[in-house]
Amino acid sequence: MKVIGVLLGLVFLVLILYLINPSGTATLDPRARLLGYALYNIPSESMAPTLIPGDIVMTKTFSYANGSPKHHDLIVYIPPVNESPFVGRVVAVSGDTVSVTGPDVTLNGQQIEEDIVLSSDRGCHRGDVEELVVPAGKLFILGDNRCNSHDSRFFGFVDEEMVIGRVSAIVASRDKDRIKDF
Repeated sequence: MKVIGVLLGLVFLVLILYLINPSGTATLDPRARLLGYALYNIPSESMAPTLIPGDIVMTKTFSYANGSPKHHDLIVYIPPVNESPFVGRVVAVSGDTVSVTGPDVTLNGQQIEEDIVLSSDRGCHRGDVEELVVPAGKLFILGDNRCNSHDSRFFGFVDEEMVIGRVSAIVASRDKDRIKDF
């Protein structure tokens, strides 16, 4: 009888922790809510060259339990137009002024120098964005492959509460040399 009581107590505790969601993550995945991590397969080239199709990334869901995403963070989030998780780079946070012309981003009046951005040699002016101010509690997120990414240029700002977590590593890839921490 004691064993059953202990097991029921543990099940109850796990259920309560799941419902409380101590990491504050936007996903219902129990690994993310209880263990603090989740794995995601990269299905598209929107984050190339940083992440490529077939890469599997580890996301730490407790990364923002007591804070907010920062500039340049790689995050997994739920976009406002879809329920499937996306991966993107935080380009602007609450209070920032941002504009996008082709692959180039201007943040708070300064053009950002990015060596990770993949852009077309022919020029890419897909989804240029005139100067915007990021509202409180929102993020402006872009893919590193600016010519092939569905991101904040098209669906607007992302609520901070829709962030699942920060990408912390590539844990598997077709090319073993790509496995690394961020």
